[in-house]
Amino acid sequence: MQVDSVFFRALGTHVPESVPPPAPDAQSSEEGGLTGALVAGDVAPPELAARAVRQAFARGAVDPADIGLLLHASVFHQGPDGWLPPSYIARETLGTDVPAIEVRQGCNGLFSALELAIGRLVTDPSHPAALLTSAENFDSPLVDRWTAHPGSYLGDAGVALVIDRRGGFARLRSLATVSVPQLEQLHRGAEPLFPPGATAGRPLDFGARVREFAELKLVPDGQELLGKARDEVLARVLAESGTQLDEVAWVVSMNNSRPHVAKRLIEPLGLPMERSGWEFGRGFGHLGASDQFVTLERIVAAGRVAPGDRVLMLGVGPGISIGAAVVEILEVPDWS
Repeated sequence: MQVDSVFFRALGTHVPESVPPPAPDAQSSEEGGLTGALVAGDVAPPELAARAVRQAFARGAVDPADIGLLLHASVFHQGPDGWLPPSYIARETLGTDVPAIEVRQGCNGLFSALELAIGRLVTDPSHPAALLTSAENFDSPLVDRWTAHPGSYLGDAGVALVIDRRGGFARLRSLATVSVPQLEQLHRGAEPLFPPGATAGRPLDFGARVREFAELKLVPDGQELLGKARDEVLARVLAESGTQLDEVAWVVSMNNSRPHVAKRLIEPLGLPMERSGWEFGRGFGHLGASDQFVTLERIVAAGRVAPGDRVLMLGVGPGISIGAAVVEILEVPDWS
């Protein structure tokens, strides 16, 4: 959808220390290019998100009273079962009675949250802004962060984005999300729906699930379906934002190995790797739903943007769910 009056007012992150992999592997090879993953120790994801919110509010001089909605996107366990992390984030950072809702849309969660928040801003004039957060901590006996997600490591971080109708350092020009339900089982493999893996002590291993799915031969043209959906959603946001590929200053996506990013995204677009945000996230690991927004924050903080630059963002999550957006930089913020 074309978006005319939604701005990125503030963007904050909490980025812990990067830790190198325990042993050399394909991802850390010269070809793979990854240098490590962010590791947050015993800091819970909602606290990582709250720290990112505090930074975003300080950077954008955000009044919590302006926020009419809090959406928190999550992938892995956030805290005690039966408890909701957005309520913690709201208590720690807002202290108001606005809805605080968790979005469970996997690695594409912030794109889905953004779509929902836009609807709220457009239809409810009572508040001019919404707060979007995401955070993960993959330190768990059920996850080996170095092997659970082939093509990348799993990293810990928090991110917070304030969108506002009144203005900001960047304008959201277009946004699209689609699903490819034929590939639902790709991230499930042969694992049963019940009982949930965590309650049965089964480790999280996406590589094993993908191999199981391939062996089942349920969707022989799965890669073609995924590629077609990705290309269509990218073409849609570019067209709706009136953006030509040669106008794209940066492409930000998931923090995968260099061959993965090059062959599955940058080369099909016909762009050089220098226009990808890969260098900024090569030591971060895959951060759940946060990768693209943390990378955008790093690029802006490094002073690598100028007014008029357009950033193409892509997210892919289980489901399969795909999201994309075009963001135009309006000004270089003073925290750059």
